Amino acid sequence: MKPIADWDEAYLNSLIQVGEQESLTLDYKASAALAKGDKEKNDLSKDVSAFANSAGGLLVYGIVEDKHVPIGIDTGVDRNVITKEWLESVIKSRIQPVVDDLAIKQIDLPSKGVDKVAYVVEVPAATSRAPHQAYDHRYYKRFNFESTPMEDYEVRDLMRRSLEFGKKYAAAWDLLVEIRRISAAATERMGLGNNWVPRERLMVGVSQDLRSAGIALVSLAKPVRGQVSQIIQIVGRFNAIVETVDPGQLENARMSDSLREQITNLIGLCSSVANGLTEVLEREP
Repeated sequence: MKPIADWDEAYLNSLIQVGEQESLTLDYKASAALAKGDKEKNDLSKDVSAFANSAGGLLVYGIVEDKHVPIGIDTGVDRNVITKEWLESVIKSRIQPVVDDLAIKQIDLPSKGVDKVAYVVEVPAATSRAPHQAYDHRYYKRFNFESTPMEDYEVRDLMRRSLEFGKKYAAAWDLLVEIRRISAAATERMGLGNNWVPRERLMVGVSQDLRSAGIALVSLAKPVRGQVSQIIQIVGRFNAIVETVDPGQLENARMSDSLREQITNLIGLCSSVANGLTEVLEREP
């Protein structure tokens, strides 16, 4: 499917024409489901909770379905009565904790009238905040095209996976920050040329975040895990040379060709590991 930012009335009609069936990640709702009554608000919170606690998905308001197959666009929603801001407020106030990165698209329906619109709510799968609770203090999931309460073991399992994801995310972020710091330090030392500088300024430090990066390394591809070890080794060799080169200069040292070669390799490895960590942080749990 297209990103919801690109949806319009023509695209809604195309979903109807091809008979895009409801699924674990797609649910069609009539416009009346967005009325301002408590029942409609409660149902909305259950549906958002269910998508977030499952695989994520799309709630499409303004389409009539028959046996889970879309058959047409209905009369639409009056944009002056049901606004995007109102919809966001209802979801935020009735879902705990708040669903991060939820997106809402308002779709103009010119064939239905000047102020008529449909809405698409894109719900991401829950990650470190999982599970998400609906208005009635229950947790829901998607099952057989419906939002149904989760079993106790399902809630516990989702909480466990949420904690694991949070730990990996935090560890990966800490490691990424450290890798970027080392890369910046290496680049700065390349800019020193052949100038004499205090030995301590030429050396590159390694923090505990890099030495204890085990939980983040588990999420990385095997070749990238090896590159983290290489970074530690190169920094160690680099610092050892800095400590012993040009002993007659006492407190001063400068970049030699061998040091410059190691710094070049270090910058390349940091770039590769940073890309790998960025993929981990953007990956679905």
